[in-house]
Amino acid sequence: MALAVLTGAALVATDTIRFPRGGEPRLMSEANALRAPGGLDVDPGPPPANVRPLSADAPLRLWIGGDSLAGSLGPSLGVMTAATGVVKPVYSSRVSSGLSSPSFYDWPRHGAEQMQTYDPEAVVFIVGTNDFPVVADRPVGPDGEPAWRSAYAARVEEMLGVLIGSGRDVYWVGAPVMRDDDLSSDVREINDVARTVVERHPEVTYVDGYRLFSDEQGDYAASLPNSTGDTERVRAGDGIHLTPAGGDRLAEAVYQLLDARWNIHAQTVPGHRQPITEVEGSTRIPGTGRRVTDGQWSGDGSGSSGDPTATSTTTTTAPSEKPTEQLPTEPEPPDLTPPTSPPPNTSATTVPTTAPPAG
Repeated sequence: MALAVLTGAALVATDTIRFPRGGEPRLMSEANALRAPGGLDVDPGPPPANVRPLSADAPLRLWIGGDSLAGSLGPSLGVMTAATGVVKPVYSSRVSSGLSSPSFYDWPRHGAEQMQTYDPEAVVFIVGTNDFPVVADRPVGPDGEPAWRSAYAARVEEMLGVLIGSGRDVYWVGAPVMRDDDLSSDVREINDVARTVVERHPEVTYVDGYRLFSDEQGDYAASLPNSTGDTERVRAGDGIHLTPAGGDRLAEAVYQLLDARWNIHAQTVPGHRQPITEVEGSTRIPGTGRRVTDGQWSGDGSGSSGDPTATSTTTTTAPSEKPTEQLPTEPEPPDLTPPTSPPPNTSATTVPTTAPPAG
């Protein structure tokens, strides 16, 4: 299946990517990842202090983490970046996880462990879909805002502290629009809080996944046109998760930002593919992401295999197992008590956010 075909309109709508005059969207596959990027003008701001030359022997250490949506983004972005020969990706996904239920999966703690283990230079994190129950908590705080917002903001701040560390290149990806209107409204509020916190950290880039998967009216779209004008199914049948093609769509947006920051394309090593590491214990929704076996791409997550640059049908069957991302069985109430200890040092060089607030 071709990897990560995007429409220029979707990317411009998120302000994640801006086309130069006369520029065209490009098809991004494992093969032409080595030939790009000439057609898109990405302006994420000045590079951070830790940018360095990349090579096959000293690749960029990239970590991708989050809830089950990271199970789509991680393999797609992993395949795309590993194909350049100068990026070594690691991904970690946990179904049903979020920031509001640390008793189920404590992202700050596990994230800190993984930061120490893999020592990434760039990190991509997507979370929020499973945090929607906190929005129902409507008591008003002293500032006149719903109390859950300040408590959730503290959770985001704590996680950002872990990810930034002493100056990592961080990309916080907002959850996409949902088919269910109530869930989608809650997700937008979660994204809004996360974005507000991210904007306090100019070294962090916010990627507006909500708009990236919306139609021209800003509503949910199961299928979206790709750069060739063909309609491609990007959402699973449950109205929540992504198809492998949806994972590619999100991965392409993130790749563009990484490429602009780290100059990946100009340093590619054709014919050399870095291994892709899935963190032990990761969980995924079957059928929603590309399959990686022994550190290499081996299929589209639906049982097929072959060259990821080959053309195939874009029709994706909804996953047969865990059709929706459920909260843990008999979960404890979301724990929104602000962290008692300050987050790690978050000082780093300046990188502006790149997407407008979800409207």
